[in-house]
Amino acid sequence: MYSLQRMGVKLGLDKIRDFLANFDDPHKDFESILVAGTNGKGSVCSMISNILEEAGYRTGIYISPHQTYFEERISIDGKNISQDELWELIDIVDPVVKKIEREDVEMRPSFFEVLTTLAFLYFSQQDVDVAILEVGMGGRLDATNVVNNCASVVTTIGMDHSKYLGDTKLKIAGEKAGIIKEGNHFVTEEKEEQLREYFKEICEERGADYTYALDRDYEIKKHPLRLSLPSYGDINVPGFTGWQAENALTALALVEGLGSKGFKVSKDEIVKGIEKTRLVGRMDVVSEEPWIMMDSAHNILGMQALVNGLNEIYYERLLLVIGVLEDKDHESMVDIIGPKCDMAFVGEPKSERRMESNKLSEEFTDHCPVKSFKKGIDALMDAVEEWKKGDLILVTGSIYLLGDVRKDGQGKLW
Repeated sequence: MYSLQRMGVKLGLDKIRDFLANFDDPHKDFESILVAGTNGKGSVCSMISNILEEAGYRTGIYISPHQTYFEERISIDGKNISQDELWELIDIVDPVVKKIEREDVEMRPSFFEVLTTLAFLYFSQQDVDVAILEVGMGGRLDATNVVNNCASVVTTIGMDHSKYLGDTKLKIAGEKAGIIKEGNHFVTEEKEEQLREYFKEICEERGADYTYALDRDYEIKKHPLRLSLPSYGDINVPGFTGWQAENALTALALVEGLGSKGFKVSKDEIVKGIEKTRLVGRMDVVSEEPWIMMDSAHNILGMQALVNGLNEIYYERLLLVIGVLEDKDHESMVDIIGPKCDMAFVGEPKSERRMESNKLSEEFTDHCPVKSFKKGIDALMDAVEEWKKGDLILVTGSIYLLGDVRKDGQGKLW
């Protein structure tokens, strides 16, 4: 699987369509919902999935990347695919990949295309009613977009992957709008009016229903986080900050509109689904003593949202454990989080795209004392040595770093 990554990123749908045809098009065996956007996709996917499970639907969910274990990428009703099930599927697709390599190497599917095919095969075999699919990159040419989805979501628009998607937010929105199909129920929480108007125009062209998730009567309450709506009352939302409540509004608006697509979901099931969601890696407290929080703020929008969340929490000192990938705008990310830090402990994600910790450390010198480590767990353990009651240890940056630390910290810290 990982050997296929050397092909790099080649957006397009022809290869995966041809590849899926070898397995009788499993993506046509279930309803599907596509979720795109720069930030918030994972949270919205989890909430939609939990709501539909509460309503009695057998629900698959496909996300990327994973945080700790590969199997997290494919799950049904909250249960990850097992290693044995994953190997069985790989044994099915592997001979086909090898045959394509022999006959026309240019048509060999990428890592993400093969992984997406594994998810479709699994959902088909397991007779899911609906699959919630997190778009990998963009939307229009993403491998997930081969499905004839009944509904679609675009959370927010940032400048991630501009090399592939365009150098303006409007161009990027154009790529993400590719998931809006004829007759779709479409929801967005994007706050820039120009981008919302663009999505609205696309929906009108394609006969899709348009909904702005935040255009309704609601109140966000804090400590604990709650979402108050006239027809629902107070809904307890996982997390600490307003943007997590906005993600809940997006999931709620999406499911409300599924009635026109034949789904039957009650208000009580919507509330229960949101309230039972756990947002792993999103201001996620993994230890109380020492106080350790993890957040996958791996881009500018995510880091800004994280800082807004930190402003709503009281702590004595912020001990930052961070590692990022080389292709991210790390300078801007450091400019956002750096002024909040009392000490920084820089590690390296286990990825070929990792940024060397000594280089990233240099960018923190104007903000706070900083130490550099090769491994994320070593950076965290040093921060734990420095921790005093009242301090907050925040592990953030690359999702890969969070996964490394979670795995290496088991048995040591939580």
